[in-house]
Amino acid sequence: MNNIDESKLPEPPVGAHLISPRKGFHHHGLYVGNGKVIHYSGMARTLRFQDLFRLPKLFRYGAVVKTSMKRFCEGHGFKIKEHPQAKFPGDLAVTRAKKRLYERSYYLYSNNCEHFVNWCLDDTFRSPFITRLLWAFALVGFLVHRWVVSKFGIRMSEQESVFVGGFFAIAGALGMGHLTMETMQPAKGIRGRERHNRYIGRIGTRLGVFLAIPLSLLGIKCRWRLFAAFVPYFVPIWSGIGAYFIARDNDMRERIRLREERQVLEQIQNKQPSCNG
Repeated sequence: MNNIDESKLPEPPVGAHLISPRKGFHHHGLYVGNGKVIHYSGMARTLRFQDLFRLPKLFRYGAVVKTSMKRFCEGHGFKIKEHPQAKFPGDLAVTRAKKRLYERSYYLYSNNCEHFVNWCLDDTFRSPFITRLLWAFALVGFLVHRWVVSKFGIRMSEQESVFVGGFFAIAGALGMGHLTMETMQPAKGIRGRERHNRYIGRIGTRLGVFLAIPLSLLGIKCRWRLFAAFVPYFVPIWSGIGAYFIARDNDMRERIRLREERQVLEQIQNKQPSCNG
């Protein structure tokens, strides 16, 4: 899909969510008209072999910029992701994107190009790619743990089994807890309510880590090998993301309640006759 001439493709509507494929990931941007795209430039270009040595730095690299369609796509073309119920469609999304121009708070896990575009359109910091990546890490850790326990567990004594299983439990829970907390790090572009929701999610992740380790050790002691291998990798994610979504749902309910109260108050004020002195 390289060397595609974007000028020959139909012009997308203003406020369209553009997705341009790269090797192993997709880059996201918001079309603002006149052949221009606003996007978070972190990891915008296709990675080369020599970039692998700079990945830790690239995770925090880039700013929100306005570039040409050609520069955004880099010859990879684009497709449009539909947002049929966008909270801020069209020019409203563009206005929101312009407010964050030149922001330099990119972070792959918690404030990437996909987070940015979803915030512009839906007022939500979502990145399904990072969510899938998180579950993939957990699945790989679980499978490796399960394989080691199955392969060598029969030959081990109970004490050795507890020692090896305990190492996996602690390492797995701490590792997945760290990755889950990274996806909920605050950033400058994130508003106060979202920062609070992420703070609650990080507390939930910590609780999940502290809960997962003793549960996994209990599973090892009771010979529940599948349970012992499963718990340390998935409980931190469930507890962290679960706490975050509960906090976000409560926040949304509170905003709806305040909006309804404000509308009722405005209706009452409009019905009151004006007093002419």
